[in-house]
Amino acid sequence: MQILVVSTWYPTRDAPFRTPFITRHVRAIARDHQVHVIHVQLLNDSPVTQETYDGAAVTRVGFDPRKPLTIVKALAEIRKWVRFSDVVHTMAFSSALIAAPIVGRTPWVHTEHWNGILFPEHVNQLWERTAWLRYVLRLPRVVTGVSTLMTRELKKFARPGATQLIGNVVDHAPQVTPITDDGALRLIGVGAVTEHKGTLLAVDTVEWLRRHGHDATLVWDGDGPMREQAEERARELGIGDHVDFRGFRSTERLRQDLAESTVFVLPSKSETFCVAAAEALAAGRPVIMGDRGGQRDFITERNGRMVSERSPEAFGRAVLELSQSVSAATPDEMARDIRARYGSDAVSDQLNELYRGAVGGGRSR
Repeated sequence: MQILVVSTWYPTRDAPFRTPFITRHVRAIARDHQVHVIHVQLLNDSPVTQETYDGAAVTRVGFDPRKPLTIVKALAEIRKWVRFSDVVHTMAFSSALIAAPIVGRTPWVHTEHWNGILFPEHVNQLWERTAWLRYVLRLPRVVTGVSTLMTRELKKFARPGATQLIGNVVDHAPQVTPITDDGALRLIGVGAVTEHKGTLLAVDTVEWLRRHGHDATLVWDGDGPMREQAEERARELGIGDHVDFRGFRSTERLRQDLAESTVFVLPSKSETFCVAAAEALAAGRPVIMGDRGGQRDFITERNGRMVSERSPEAFGRAVLELSQSVSAATPDEMARDIRARYGSDAVSDQLNELYRGAVGGGRSR
């Protein structure tokens, strides 16, 4: 089939670290189908450009509501490609809003990744007041969520029987590196350096562990507006030499950082799925996170802990409990289970079935 992917989220050559889970979804589609991607660049007035990115043909087009001509150009570009497509597959909520007027009778599939669908209060007051716009999801023929929690929420807005669960594609290295058994607690966090991701809480957790006699360190792969504040917090706590903020990392360097760690810690307030946590498990590293979000689909007592209390002591005790657990899965067991469930081939097979059902499901609306 010819699949047209429309997304407002997509990496660029200047920002390859941005929403990589979208490109992995596209790669899974491309295993058995022809794919063209339209990246709608919000609040941008760039002209239409064509390129190949990560093996896929990508059209990039600006879309700025403050400049009506950019809206006209973007919709015309999408409409042009819709005419040659068997299925339109939008990804992320804002993409559905843009595509809604022009999909027409072409079978439409939507995949939702945005945490704001689950927790409008975590975005801003404007979105809290306009979250009724989620009812636009009644228009696609099929709506998929990347976690059980997301799919359950989508059922409130999609047409009856239209929702399905298809998880994110989890990337991983071919081999699992054993965890070094030297007693050190080498924590790793991966994500934006923000309050929502709990970066300061991760720093405080290292201080709590060291204050209680444990050789704990933290590597944080990612960048964000709170990086300087987090580094200053580590220095104030006297652990500046034991906390390393490395910024955004390439896939190879991230895999190396995971291989050198003993446990993944991300005290985020909520997650839609948390690809970073799943990839830590695929690397054979146990996971400690907050208890709100789609990570509940794959974190178990054998491979991690979910912490309800947002305090350094609660997360520190979870690290100690997990590191001392005699029933914890081995690195190979953790990796095998998550790879079987969310590997690229597994998601490709689910997408094939999804598209067959969408094409055979009658008129879009």
